[in-house]
Amino acid sequence: HDLARRPRRRPRRAPPVAGGPRDVEAMNLNSVTSALGSVKKAAARAAQRESPLEKNLREAMSNQNWGCPNSLMHDIARSSSHWEDCQVIMSELWAAVQEKGPRWRRVLKGLTLAEFLVKNGSERIIDDVRRDQHKVRCLFDFSYQEDGKDKGAAVREKAKAIIELVSDMELLRAERDKARTHRDKFMGMSSADSGGYGGGGGGNYG
Repeated sequence: HDLARRPRRRPRRAPPVAGGPRDVEAMNLNSVTSALGSVKKAAARAAQRESPLEKNLREAMSNQNWGCPNSLMHDIARSSSHWEDCQVIMSELWAAVQEKGPRWRRVLKGLTLAEFLVKNGSERIIDDVRRDQHKVRCLFDFSYQEDGKDKGAAVREKAKAIIELVSDMELLRAERDKARTHRDKFMGMSSADSGGYGGGGGGNYG
């Protein structure tokens, strides 16, 4: 009789099973947020690892619609006197000039930097450009149409000027002498006040 009077215990409810629509949505959102956070952290780490020279090279040969300050190009030219830095410079430079038509600004900026370094940089630059001049010669026929305009003309002209420069020792010596005089005269001035010489940062990238 005592057992009959005891109230029956209610069965315990099982905990909700994960995997319902709301849980899946929350998990997806967390995954996306986590992935974005990882990308931002990776980009931040990459920026921290980027050396001043690499930063200068990235800015000098971007595909953006603006030129490069002369002061930055002079910094790169000074770095070319160090063997390892010279290797970094040439690697980035060749990567730029071998871009395809839609990135013609980067190609042109790479050639502009190459011409500037031939005139202002170490003699290692001249040797490298002369040895791998086929990478420049192939741009003699560079062509790309944008908004109905031939954007390849400036690339073709710059490529021919570089090959002429490294092929004519007297012309090269004269241009390097002029560049040295220009550096001595204008090095202390801002890039805004010192006009570009010998393939400086100016140019039409529009």
